[in-house]
Amino acid sequence: MPAAYEARSLKNLKATLDARWPHRDHGTCGWIGDAAHRAQVSDHNPDPRTGVVRARDIDKDGIVPEVVVASCILHPASRYTIYNRRIYRSADRGRPRVYDGSNPHTDHIHESILHEIEAENSSAPWELIMGFKWPELRLAARGKDVKALQALLNAWGASLVVDGSFGPATDVALKGYQSRHGLRTDGLAGPRTQASLAG
Repeated sequence: MPAAYEARSLKNLKATLDARWPHRDHGTCGWIGDAAHRAQVSDHNPDPRTGVVRARDIDKDGIVPEVVVASCILHPASRYTIYNRRIYRSADRGRPRVYDGSNPHTDHIHESILHEIEAENSSAPWELIMGFKWPELRLAARGKDVKALQALLNAWGASLVVDGSFGPATDVALKGYQSRHGLRTDGLAGPRTQASLAG
């Protein structure tokens, strides 16, 4: 079998995390599978043909997990992300489902990339981890910034299709978030809401 190596896109993820949160905990971080992983099919195991490993675990301590989850949801290389009993698949357009695997992933985030050369070698940035700022967003807004908002709302507990269209469902999810976090419940994603979403 070829020597194991971590996909370039996941190395970029680690570097981005280290730059944003240099003192984060690494206790449950890792990329290559242990004995338990080797006993089953897992993206933590090296591909038998190439040796590439297509998964990384990220310790939740010392970061803002919701920002990392949202960044993963939005990344073009992402196949799925698991955190806190929820799985966010690219095939579901970022809308979470209940994750009922044996490990609930409550202490770490799992990121798996697509089984494609383009995903393995992607240099696309993990943008929300790097910091984010958008103009005030409201009902009927569209575009990339709305996708970021939807991904963050999902990471904080919503269940939206991340489609870049600020419709009634996004409005309800945003107002629910604002209400739960002591913000003005106006359905406007302005600076105060952004700061709260960023943790």
